[in-house]
Amino acid sequence: MDRAAWARTATRVCTMSDSDSDRLDRNDREVPSRVLVDAEGSEWHVHEVETPQPWARAERCLIFSSSSVVRRVWRYPSEWAGLSSRALLELGQTRID
Repeated sequence: MDRAAWARTATRVCTMSDSDSDRLDRNDREVPSRVLVDAEGSEWHVHEVETPQPWARAERCLIFSSSSVVRRVWRYPSEWAGLSSRALLELGQTRID
């Protein structure tokens, strides 16, 4: 996929995730999200998503996205939104082997 096509897709995805239909669960709670800035000055957007795909390692995951990287974290505490910025950034750096 070339950069222009990716940019169009990324714009659609961002627009969709900002809608009111993006929910944490069927109990109609809003999806928590956080915006963090790491030591290098990169801005990270963090939010939780459902993962119903057959390849998923869990029913939900955290998405960490910056301007150049997207990471998926499968193991995280249920109260992740209340973690300190440092702890949340460290969680985004974890690797599963």
